[in-house]
Amino acid sequence: MNNEHKPRRGVLLGDWGHFSEVVNEIEGSEGALSLVGKCRGDLTEAEALLRDERPDFAIVSARPDCIAPLIALSALHGCHVVSEKPLALDIGSLAELRGVVEAAGVRVCAMLPNRARPPLAAAVAAIRSGAIGKPLLLSARKTYKWGRREPWFGDRAAYGGTIPWIGIHALDFIDAATGGDPVAEVAAFHANLAHPGFPGCEDVCALSMRLASGALASATLDYLRPDSPVPHGDDYLRVIGDKGEVEVWIDRGRAVLLESSAAPRDLELPPPVPFYAPWLLALPPRGVHEALDDRTLRAFRLTAEALAGREAADTGRAQNPLEFKT
Repeated sequence: MNNEHKPRRGVLLGDWGHFSEVVNEIEGSEGALSLVGKCRGDLTEAEALLRDERPDFAIVSARPDCIAPLIALSALHGCHVVSEKPLALDIGSLAELRGVVEAAGVRVCAMLPNRARPPLAAAVAAIRSGAIGKPLLLSARKTYKWGRREPWFGDRAAYGGTIPWIGIHALDFIDAATGGDPVAEVAAFHANLAHPGFPGCEDVCALSMRLASGALASATLDYLRPDSPVPHGDDYLRVIGDKGEVEVWIDRGRAVLLESSAAPRDLELPPPVPFYAPWLLALPPRGVHEALDDRTLRAFRLTAEALAGREAADTGRAQNPLEFKT
């Protein structure tokens, strides 16, 4: 078989998180991608699996404090990575990880697939067409039911904080809508007000941001969605420009555009498209070093922004993620 037609081989490192979404796309790739091994995420087991299988890519889906070491280990074995987020739990570790990734010549895709979901994709297309003019004010929301949580959610050292864990999604919504306008300043508050048995897990968070362009953005995060017969989450984004606005309910499957001198109208949604498989299939062959791609750079930047938000909430002082050395 010609090397060009051999399936890209991957391994799964970890058994917690959103790995099933990646696995589903691998299984739907008609043999172009394959999963050849898995382990629980223990570093010794992961080392053996990476050494024995020599895969093209690794899926890192583990507890937040285990993510950075598993990405670094995969990179040292020459593997590209699809990873849970955040990529690291502190700026120093994030900077160190980026150095490892760059030196190894591999790429990293964070598990932030919402920009590929039809409602947000439709809204982004409308924004890029000029329908609302220049985005000037953005508001994002991430809300979840509490449900059942692992005990380590209450341990900040293991969990890392709610802003890095779910706030990074809201930052990704804003990033998609602005075409990558980075956060230049963030102020934030967070607290645990409803789940005292999990002191390291903030259940309410609020962020206020200034983007590099001068646009303003905000995000709220919570674990307070009622435990009623409704979906687990209800993601939302509102983008206001100088010519109109668009509202997006990602989980409800709806995007509404309001233009000047026109009635609101529902945007036609594009068909769903895979997020991970096309990226995996387009990766450079194992051993070929190329510059970091946009998706890798975005994963590191959004992680830095989320960590800056947590630092702002912890210290009560606004932070500039652009000054973080990552």
